[in-house]
Parts: sequence; structure tokens; C-alpha cells
Amino acid sequence: MPTQVRPIPSAQQYHPAGFISGSPASSDDDQYWYHEGRRLPAQGYCPFPADEEENERLRTVHTITQAVLGSNYFGPVDRVLLKPTSTGRRRRVLDVGAGTGSWVREMAQNFPSVDFFGIDIIPVPAAVQSRGAGGAGLLRMSYDSDDEAPELPNVRFERSDVTMGLNHGDSEFDVVHCRNVITVAIPDYVGAIREFTRVLRPSGLLLLAETTVPYTLSDGTTHNPDSALSEFTYAVQNALRAVGMDPEIRLTLESVVKKGSYKEVETRDIMIPLGEWPQDPRLRKIGRLGREALEMTLRSLTPLLRQGGYDDGQLSMLLSRIHTELDAEKPGSGSGTALVSTYLWAKKK
Repeated sequence: MPTQVRPIPSAQQYHPAGFISGSPASSDDDQYWYHEGRRLPAQGYCPFPADEEENERLRTVHTITQAVLGSNYFGPVDRVLLKPTSTGRRRRVLDVGAGTGSWVREMAQNFPSVDFFGIDIIPVPAAVQSRGAGGAGLLRMSYDSDDEAPELPNVRFERSDVTMGLNHGDSEFDVVHCRNVITVAIPDYVGAIREFTRVLRPSGLLLLAETTVPYTLSDGTTHNPDSALSEFTYAVQNALRAVGMDPEIRLTLESVVKKGSYKEVETRDIMIPLGEWPQDPRLRKIGRLGREALEMTLRSLTPLLRQGGYDDGQLSMLLSRIHTELDAEKPGSGSGTALVSTYLWAKKK
């Protein structure tokens, strides 16, 4: 294990040109920088790439979230969005860190009378119409296809960096949604939550979800400090802290929100298995997806580990040890590696 973890350089250090939040870039080079064969955002702090493999990881995480929640959201969203307004205006929803755009597009289909806005620091991949094995049209997301499907009429995506503030007026939205963004991409999370609150209408809903960076065991304890998963955790935590991020913001999310202008706050902690060790068949299926997402996460964070001081040999050894540890967890044993996510909804005063 490296004796010292170097701070991760900001994207601006790698790509000084950058681009202005919300404005179109003049070329692909203005939006991305490349490292270890992966394409990463040229703006912001997020350590994850912006390419097709990361697109697949985000889709898998989205599927897992739907499975553990049984829905696309936690909280009384339907009651808010389906309630007629006194003026007849259309209700509006903002998704911060839209990623692939899956959440926005699915919600827009479920609530056609509501307008959905998604923002991200890079362009959201286009919806592409493809053909399934049975000939049915399938909707997928791609950064690189020219065969774009028409966007839903109640969907709009914008490029914007939330760390620079939201480009929206006060009390514009009935719901603000932000999932798995604060921990890895927003150093001033208190300021960001204040911005979310500002653009929410009175009685509007704030929906947050964050995952603690450390992996845990199914009984709630942590891995042996000498384990490969612990080493990986420490490296990622150190890299995030080096740029001002809190890798365990999940633990204080509720208290931060309660200090704001909210009259109701409710949270739910959910343990997500990362392997087929659960005895419950439904959880075992989720665990299979969780293991796939973890494998993609390890690959996506390879540039981060190299910036943290890992050379080729050390990185290869670490990843091999992680796979060995995960493979040792027996399917159906009821004990194994997991992570914990906190889902929160809050109603503004």
C-alpha cells in the first residue's frame, strides 16, 4: 500500500481551458479530459468518468435504486405532483446531477402533466431508439449515437455546475431531486442544500440520497483494516477529502437539512448487498446487480487511484485482492459486503 496519498488534482489543473457553467462548449476538448483511456468531465470535482462504461454503471445503480425503493422516489411525491395548483400552472421538478437522464425521462413518462428539468456539468446522453431481440423498440442512452429518439415534450436538460449556484429563480420548483451527487461532487454541501431550498416553492419536496463511501459488512461492522476493500476505501476517502469533500456526509445529511426551512423530514437507511450472499432471493438478485456496479466502480476509479499514488503493479495487486475477497463470500450464506444508502425527503415550510 502506498505510504502517502497525494491530493487529487482538480479538473482545472488538467484542463485549464474548462468552460463556463451552462454555456455550450466549442469542442469536445472543452468538455472532457482523458486519462487511462477514460473520458472525464473537464469541469467540477466528480472523479467518475463520462463515457459509455460509466453510463452503464449509472443505469445499473438506477435499477438497484428502483429495486430497493420499489419506486423512483422515496416520499410523498405523487401527492405533490398530482395535486392541482390554484392557478392552473404546471408543476415543475429539478433533478440535480441528472447523469444518464434515466430518472428524469421515466418520471416524465409517469407524470406527463409535470415539467422536468435535469442539470449536469456535462451534456446528458441522448435517448436512442434501438431494436430489441423481439423487434420491439427499446429506449437506451448514449453519448455517441446519431440515432436520437425525440425527447419527451415535458423534459429539458441543461448544462450547469451546481457548485457555482443554480441558474433558477426563487421558488420555481415543486420538487428538487439530487441522488448520489453531494458526496463525490459538491464540497460545499451545506451551500448546495441552501440553493436547493431557495428554488423550492413553499410545501415543495426536497429528495436526497447519499451513500457512505466505506463499504461495510452485512452485520454493520467494517472490514479488517488490512483487507483490500479497506485499503480501497481509505484511498478514495483521502482523495475526496483532499478536494474538500466529506465522504461520510450521509451520516449528517438529516441534521443539515433539519437546520433549514423544512417542517417535515424523514429518512430511510437501506443496506445494499454487493454480491449474491443474501439468503432472500429478491436481495440476492439486487446483490448480483450490486456486484456488477462495484466492478464498474473499481474500473471507473482507476484514474483516481493512480492520482493517489498507485503505480501499475500496486493497482493490479489491489484489484486482484479485492476480487479474491469478494469471491470468498459464498452465495446464500447471509453474510457479505454491502454499502448503506440514506434516502431523505423533506417538505419546505
